[in-house]
Amino acid sequence: MQRKLPPLNALKTFESAARLSSFSEAANELCVTHGAVSQQIRTLEDYFGRKLFTRVPGKVVVNPAGRTLLAVATESLDLIEEVAAQINQTNKVETLTVNVTTTFASHWLLPRLHDFHTKHPNITVRLSPTAIPPNDLGAEVDIAIRWEASDIDGVIMEPLFDVDSFVACAPSLLQGSLPLKQPQDLLAHNLIHDDDGQAWTALLQKLAVNGADLGKGSFYADSGLALQAAVEGGGVIVAGSVLAEQDLVAGRLVIPFNSIIPHRKSYYIFSPKRFSTLSKIESFRAWIQEQVVAYQNNLTDYRKYML
Repeated sequence: MQRKLPPLNALKTFESAARLSSFSEAANELCVTHGAVSQQIRTLEDYFGRKLFTRVPGKVVVNPAGRTLLAVATESLDLIEEVAAQINQTNKVETLTVNVTTTFASHWLLPRLHDFHTKHPNITVRLSPTAIPPNDLGAEVDIAIRWEASDIDGVIMEPLFDVDSFVACAPSLLQGSLPLKQPQDLLAHNLIHDDDGQAWTALLQKLAVNGADLGKGSFYADSGLALQAAVEGGGVIVAGSVLAEQDLVAGRLVIPFNSIIPHRKSYYIFSPKRFSTLSKIESFRAWIQEQVVAYQNNLTDYRKYML
């Protein structure tokens, strides 16, 4: 069925002139001449067969017929404007800055990001890796994924998944003059740290190993470097299940004895409360929770790498 509508360009001109009570100001707003506004109003009045304005000195005022039309025209144009803004926003390419550690990005996030790009082609993810959490969440950084919880005012913190910890080393350390066969043998090996000693304190306590000097060993600010040092046979590390998975599966690392501490730490996603409803942030939060579910449904059985 063909719609019986008044000339839409004339209707837009009418709404501007009626709202501003001036043909001249409407002309300025619409970037046309005063004569063009007058012509559009005459076209609309001819369509309805009646006047829509009362001319008074210095301005024009809508008459009763004009007021009736103005109410509907304003509401309709406002709605069209709102919908147009939503569509334009949907089509706009946005950048989402995600703060992570380099190791978490390379071992867990990067292999999954293609799926996000496929599902959300209008959101470009920019990774911003740092060793320490950002202090400008919501300014330069939209989302952070970090190890351990940290309550921050104005920030939403959501758990992602737990991480198991265990002793890991290169297969070469199981042999040689100082074979690593049992927990007490750790005292003869170089301990690799990627924190201030908390991980080894927890593991040695679990294994009832006393006498270790935790002030010695190799210390790395980056977990990836610490893992690589262990892979190269440079010592023994307390590894996290997420980051060590690839090296365990490839045989570059092994778990020399039962030392697994389940759920020792957790990863969390942080986002600013004031921007929590932004489409790009909502989309990424929902997507990563889906990835977590898939990851947990296919967890590696680390015990099969325990000797």
